[in-house]
Amino acid sequence: MGLLDGIEKLINEHGSAVILKERIALANDKYAALEQKLAASELRAKELESENKGLRSNHEKAQVEIQNLKKLTEQSHGSRLEEVKEKILVALTQHEELEAGQISRLLNIGSQLATFHLEELKNSDMVNDYYAVDSPVYWGIVQGGRAYLVRHGLLA
Repeated sequence: MGLLDGIEKLINEHGSAVILKERIALANDKYAALEQKLAASELRAKELESENKGLRSNHEKAQVEIQNLKKLTEQSHGSRLEEVKEKILVALTQHEELEAGQISRLLNIGSQLATFHLEELKNSDMVNDYYAVDSPVYWGIVQGGRAYLVRHGLLA
């Protein structure tokens, strides 16, 4: 082994160390970039998780509201009104407009009871009250009331 062999070995080892140092620096840069991407991804995942939780909560509330609306729909379409209310609706189809007192006499019920049921039917959009200057309140059936009577076979 000559003097040059030692120098050649030193050059090779030094060159390998420089290359290795450059590769380590490159790997560290890539690692730092990946850490930044990971941190951003974790932040985005937390944001999405929070949004998902809110959406699930809204979905559950909507499901409850849908169930409540279904129950109301079934009740309004499937169930029957009280007999006196049905009689009021039928009477209003047979007469164009009636006063509460006329209805109470036709059905043989008290005036206050007739007014109560008329107001209930009004709240259900089945009848409406009509006011005229210097005259009593008249009641008439509207589409919701006629629809009820048709659905239940009470309109001839």
